[in-house]
Amino acid sequence: MTPRPTTESTGAFAFPTVDAVKPFQLAFASIRGEFRGTTWDAVADWYEELLRDHEGFESHQYLRDIVASVRASGVANRLGVTTSMHDLVVVSLETNNGHYETIKVISPSTMAPVDDGCFALTFFGRKKRRHGRQEIQQHPVEDAVEAFWAMVVEKFGITPAVR
Repeated sequence: MTPRPTTESTGAFAFPTVDAVKPFQLAFASIRGEFRGTTWDAVADWYEELLRDHEGFESHQYLRDIVASVRASGVANRLGVTTSMHDLVVVSLETNNGHYETIKVISPSTMAPVDDGCFALTFFGRKKRRHGRQEIQQHPVEDAVEAFWAMVVEKFGITPAVR
C-alpha cells in the first residue's frame, strides 16, 4: 500500500484502512491513573529474547520494526509503552489528567481477525474525534512503521524528529 500525503502541515502520511475490522476481544487498551509502563529499550530487549528463544516469533518482526523506529525517532521520551502479552500499548506522556488515550499495535498472538499479511492497529480515546473514540485499522505488515507514525501524529500530535 502506498502512503498518500496528507494536507496537514505535519508532512505525515496517512494510510487508508485496508478493510473495516469489527471490534474483537482484546482490541482496545484502557489506562487510567498513573502510567506504569516500561522503557522502549526494555521492550526491544524482550522482543530480541523472544525471537531468540521462541520459534515462530519472526512473525512479530513488524512490532520489532516499530520499536526500533520509536527508539531512533528522537521522541521516545514523549511516548510511553507497555505490553499486553506481545501487543504494544502506547500512550502520550503529555497527558496530565490521568486518562490516557491508547494506540495498540496488535501482535499475531492475539489472533485478530485480519487478512493474511496484515496486522491491526487500534485507538481508544477519551475525547470526541472525527473517527470516534474507538478505531480499528488493518494494514499490511510492510506498512507497519508508517501506519503507526500516521496514527501517532493524528491522535497524539507527536511527530518523529527522525524516521
